[in-house]
Amino acid sequence: MASEKAYRELASSLARGDTTVSRYFIVQGAELERYLNELPAKSPLPEVYRYWTNLRHEDSLPARGDLDPTTMDSRTLPSIVMIDVEDEPQRRFRYRLVGTAVGNIFGADYTGRYLDEMGLGDTFARVVAFYSLVCNDPQPALLKGSYETRSGLMFDVARLAMPLSDNGSRVDTLFCAVDKI
Repeated sequence: MASEKAYRELASSLARGDTTVSRYFIVQGAELERYLNELPAKSPLPEVYRYWTNLRHEDSLPARGDLDPTTMDSRTLPSIVMIDVEDEPQRRFRYRLVGTAVGNIFGADYTGRYLDEMGLGDTFARVVAFYSLVCNDPQPALLKGSYETRSGLMFDVARLAMPLSDNGSRVDTLFCAVDKI
């Protein structure tokens, strides 16, 4: 397990866009449930996924208004990210809320900022493609990336993104959880 100093170095590197992604993969559907079940018990991702699944309506997506932080496991709240999806004139992602654990991982609180304004280097295109996948095929998905700083520090981060929709079909918010694996 990396030291807190190593995590701070990585967070600083991520915040500067000074990292490369050495490998990544995306998991959806039945594979996602299997992957989540294999995570360590301390990971917030399975709990957040179960929470979203319990909100899901038979024929439509849950809405942002369906979320109730008072009914969530308090240990998962610092790992939560809410992202507004703006489609006009082009798709953009704006961080509405960034939990404290996520801010610690990435070295900054991105609340209120657009993803395309954050200088994430080669990570940007992968994250945009991932969030767009969840918008275009509205089902939960997980992106796991292995990041490397210029100094050679390696770090794995998993992002779980679940679609929310105020009209039941068009994704207007992403309900996410992030964990360092």
